[in-house]
Amino acid sequence: MRKLSRLNVKKSSKVNQAVRAIRGFNNIIQHQQATFSNVIFNIVGDHNLILIHPGAYLNNVSFNIYGDHHKIIIGPNCRFNERGSIWAEDNNCLISIGQNSTFEGVHFSATEPGSKLIIGEDCMFSYDIDVRTGDSHSVLCKATGARTNFAKNIVFGDHVWVASHCIFTRGASVSSNSIVGTGSLVNKAFDEENALVAGRPAKILKRNVEWLRERVYDKQVITELPSQRITGEQLIRQHTVKKKDFKRKEFVPEQFIADNQINKKTG
Repeated sequence: MRKLSRLNVKKSSKVNQAVRAIRGFNNIIQHQQATFSNVIFNIVGDHNLILIHPGAYLNNVSFNIYGDHHKIIIGPNCRFNERGSIWAEDNNCLISIGQNSTFEGVHFSATEPGSKLIIGEDCMFSYDIDVRTGDSHSVLCKATGARTNFAKNIVFGDHVWVASHCIFTRGASVSSNSIVGTGSLVNKAFDEENALVAGRPAKILKRNVEWLRERVYDKQVITELPSQRITGEQLIRQHTVKKKDFKRKEFVPEQFIADNQINKKTG
């Protein structure tokens, strides 16, 4: 027997106007001790999961899911302070946001089957930022008729600062402890950590940079840089991934949480 879609709340959340328009079967919205203000959930499809962890704050955010088996994971203590939209289209897309990340005005879109948009821990996104794994429409080769613009995953490492008015297209990635300058168009992968990238298209302008959320004044000395801190994900990796496989294994802890929740709810 197919299960109806439902809102599942394990612990109380503070909700100020959350609108849900859900069509389909076994769609789960699960949030624990989160705060909502003017949040909209639009879901058309089956077996989709939205998992929002404790401490998350969402203000004027819309979730738009079209298709089946999508997963949207918002990590603990994430903050969407204003004007956020999250889209998943087709089937089996993943949008995963690490803990303690903050957003002032963003559009996230994972399109086409199996595409992923992954954001690490403690990232800081400014306003008017557009991140899309695909173009949503087809570009074809005139000679062969073959499509040339299939979706590609987008990945942000831990502690990445994205300034305002930036665009990220399919296949873009930014490594940990990096900065993306105002108005940048990022259309490729940057594998080097601690880099300042900027421009249209973006390129590396500075290397060996660090950044802090806090202001540093002239006489202050920073004794612990962000890149020297061990994140929660790194601790998990140290205990679960063999050393020889560390660099090659993609590990998204939130994804395993989502799988467990699906098994519990649909088993």
